[in-house]
Amino acid sequence: MNMTLDIPQELHAEVSAIPDLSLRVVGFLRHEASMESLRRQRHSDEARSLVMRAVQQAQEDKERGFDWDASFEELKKQHASITSRL
Repeated sequence: MNMTLDIPQELHAEVSAIPDLSLRVVGFLRHEASMESLRRQRHSDEARSLVMRAVQQAQEDKERGFDWDASFEELKKQHASITSRL
């Protein structure tokens, strides 16, 4: 299989100076293929689909201006306030 990759212009000089680049890329791809195989064995298609939908929803929320980090921090403060009174 042959692949063509678009390398950003600002990286051309740095990338062209990497010795044995093709061997390194092949090693990286082997590792990633192995990791993907492990992921498929560990997680069902349904679980992976659920995660992808959650990531997509979070991105859409972010684009609409919703700040999940700020919301989580507020939730932590409320939780601490409630539990400190128990």
